[in-house]
Amino acid sequence: MAKQKAYDPWQDMRRVFIPRRSRTEQGTMEVGVNDKMYFIPKDQFVEVPEPVWEAVNEMLDRQKIMEAEAARAAGSREYAMSV
Repeated sequence: MAKQKAYDPWQDMRRVFIPRRSRTEQGTMEVGVNDKMYFIPKDQFVEVPEPVWEAVNEMLDRQKIMEAEAARAAGSREYAMSV
Protein backbone atom coordinates (compact mmCIF):
# COMPACT_ATOMS: atom_id res chain seq x y z
CA MET A 1 0.00 0.00 0.00
CA ALA A 2 1.37 3.44 -0.94
CA LYS A 3 2.01 5.90 1.83
CA GLN A 4 0.11 9.14 1.74
CA LYS A 5 2.11 12.27 2.27
CA ALA A 6 1.31 14.08 5.48
CA TYR A 7 -0.60 17.29 4.96
CA ASP A 8 1.70 20.31 5.17
CA PRO A 9 -0.26 23.56 5.63
CA TRP A 10 2.82 25.57 4.65
CA GLN A 11 2.58 24.11 1.14
CA ASP A 12 -1.14 24.92 0.85
CA MET A 13 -1.22 28.41 -0.66
CA ARG A 14 -4.24 30.69 -0.27
CA ARG A 15 -5.13 34.01 -1.87
CA VAL A 16 -5.67 36.98 0.40
CA PHE A 17 -6.66 40.59 -0.25
CA ILE A 18 -6.15 43.23 2.43
CA PRO A 19 -7.83 46.55 1.60
CA ARG A 20 -6.10 49.80 2.40
CA ARG A 21 -8.58 52.02 4.23
CA SER A 22 -6.85 55.35 3.63
CA ARG A 23 -4.00 56.83 1.63
CA THR A 24 -1.99 57.49 4.77
CA GLU A 25 -2.30 53.92 6.03
CA GLN A 26 0.79 51.72 5.82
CA GLY A 27 1.04 49.77 2.54
CA THR A 28 1.67 46.40 4.20
CA MET A 29 0.22 44.32 7.02
CA GLU A 30 2.74 42.70 9.33
CA VAL A 31 1.78 39.18 10.38
CA GLY A 32 3.80 37.03 12.76
CA VAL A 33 3.48 33.24 12.62
CA ASN A 34 5.86 30.85 14.44
CA ASP A 35 8.41 33.58 15.21
CA LYS A 36 8.58 34.64 11.57
CA MET A 37 7.28 37.95 10.23
CA TYR A 38 5.44 38.24 6.92
CA PHE A 39 4.83 41.58 5.26
CA ILE A 40 1.66 41.27 3.19
CA PRO A 41 1.07 44.09 0.66
CA LYS A 42 -2.33 45.77 0.75
CA ASP A 43 -4.66 46.45 -2.19
CA GLN A 44 -3.56 43.42 -4.19
CA PHE A 45 -4.18 39.71 -4.20
CA VAL A 46 -1.27 37.75 -2.73
CA GLU A 47 -0.63 34.01 -2.32
CA VAL A 48 0.38 33.07 1.23
CA PRO A 49 0.72 29.78 3.14
CA GLU A 50 -2.43 28.63 4.95
CA PRO A 51 -1.19 29.50 8.49
CA VAL A 52 -0.43 33.06 7.37
CA TRP A 53 -3.84 33.26 5.65
CA GLU A 54 -5.53 32.18 8.90
CA ALA A 55 -3.60 34.80 10.90
CA VAL A 56 -4.52 37.55 8.40
CA ASN A 57 -8.20 36.60 8.57
CA GLU A 58 -8.15 36.60 12.38
CA MET A 59 -6.53 40.06 12.38
CA LEU A 60 -9.10 41.41 9.91
CA ASP A 61 -11.96 39.94 11.98
CA ARG A 62 -10.62 41.55 15.16
CA GLN A 63 -10.20 44.84 13.31
CA LYS A 64 -13.86 44.76 12.20
CA ILE A 65 -15.01 44.03 15.76
CA MET A 66 -12.96 46.91 17.16
CA GLU A 67 -14.31 49.31 14.52
CA ALA A 68 -17.90 48.22 15.24
CA GLU A 69 -17.39 48.70 18.99
CA ALA A 70 -15.84 52.13 18.43
CA ALA A 71 -18.76 53.15 16.20
CA ARG A 72 -21.26 51.91 18.78
CA ALA A 73 -19.45 53.79 21.56
CA ALA A 74 -19.36 56.95 19.45
CA GLY A 75 -23.08 56.57 18.76
CA SER A 76 -23.90 56.23 22.45
CA ARG A 77 -21.83 59.36 23.22
CA GLU A 78 -23.65 61.30 20.52
CA TYR A 79 -26.98 60.17 21.97
CA ALA A 80 -25.92 61.19 25.49
CA MET A 81 -24.82 64.61 24.24
CA SER A 82 -28.10 65.22 22.39
CA VAL A 83 -30.25 64.46 25.46
